[in-house]
Amino acid sequence: MFRLARFSVKYPTTVLMAVAAVLLLGGISFRRLGMDLLPRLDAPRLFIDVEAGERPPEEMEKQFVERIESVVARGRNVTGLLSQSRVGRALLTVEYRWKTDMEEAFLDLQKAVADLSQTLGAEAITATQLDPNAQPVITAVLTHESLTDLDRLRATAETNIRNELIRLPGVAAVELFGERRREVEIRADPAILEAFGLSPDQLAAVVQNFNRNLSGGTLTEMGIRYTIRGVGRLTS
Repeated sequence: MFRLARFSVKYPTTVLMAVAAVLLLGGISFRRLGMDLLPRLDAPRLFIDVEAGERPPEEMEKQFVERIESVVARGRNVTGLLSQSRVGRALLTVEYRWKTDMEEAFLDLQKAVADLSQTLGAEAITATQLDPNAQPVITAVLTHESLTDLDRLRATAETNIRNELIRLPGVAAVELFGERRREVEIRADPAILEAFGLSPDQLAAVVQNFNRNLSGGTLTEMGIRYTIRGVGRLTS
């Protein structure tokens, strides 16, 4: 301290210039310092949404959630998994390490989900970067005065309007609710089923087993790896 005081008395101009430089640099840094009331913070989380008809939560947990968790837990930089199961739907939250490349992680998760959707038999298994429980920013209603085929209206909204909206900058997800899909109703004769020793559940299981695409593994030829898939969904 004594040496600093003696130096300041001996070289007042040098000390004054040093203090002025510090004040100048401090003022410039303060003016350029970024401030935000709600700073952007991207949590390293991805989400998997499973839809499977009207199955009870216990069946959703056993048939879908546990099998999905066993596959996703082996992913790179995955630190934790959280799941919520309710009637016909399950939501899985996949947590990653900080500083993880989330775009690469999202692509890996999409590939894993695509493989699982072919084997588990759920109606829909989707991976998203947006929490499905988040409230939508905009809710729009689609109507048509003369169109009576609601399945055609749904197809237009799904293939045309949705695909255009999802390409807009800043749009994270576009979902359809309340749409009508064309279905085929199978009515079985109880007497014939009983004669063959079958039940309605067995008949439904046979239809479901033949109405899905199956993964056939991979094939490597001349250094190129091909993914084999058996297409088995009913088209008529």
